[in-house]
Amino acid sequence: MSDTLLLAALARLETGQSDILNGVASLRGEVASLRAEVAALDAKYDALDAKFDAMRADIARLDRSHTTLRVDLMARMDRLQNNLNALRDDIAVNYGASDAVKRANDNTREELRGLGDIVSARYRKVIALEARVRQITGDP
Repeated sequence: MSDTLLLAALARLETGQSDILNGVASLRGEVASLRAEVAALDAKYDALDAKFDAMRADIARLDRSHTTLRVDLMARMDRLQNNLNALRDDIAVNYGASDAVKRANDNTREELRGLGDIVSARYRKVIALEARVRQITGDP
């Protein structure tokens, strides 16, 4: 082979090698850039992870608060129900007492009517007896 062909081939190899080295340098720069982006993404991920941890803690706190609130509300409703039951019992007792008074009043009226009937009957008998006594004695 001639020297010019070898020199030309060598020049092309050097140019190719130079292009490869430039490509490798460019790739190194891109890799460094990607590493920086990955580091930034890792920092963002860590920040998000911290926020999620805070949110989980808030949710756990809210869950505890919800449970406490539910227990407090149930206790309050139980107390109110007990008060309502006591009020109903008082009303029932008062209705029972007023019914007893009404029955006693009704019974008293019936007894009074019965006594009135007896007194009326006796009065009529007394009048009839007086009339007989007057007739027997001859009194006008």
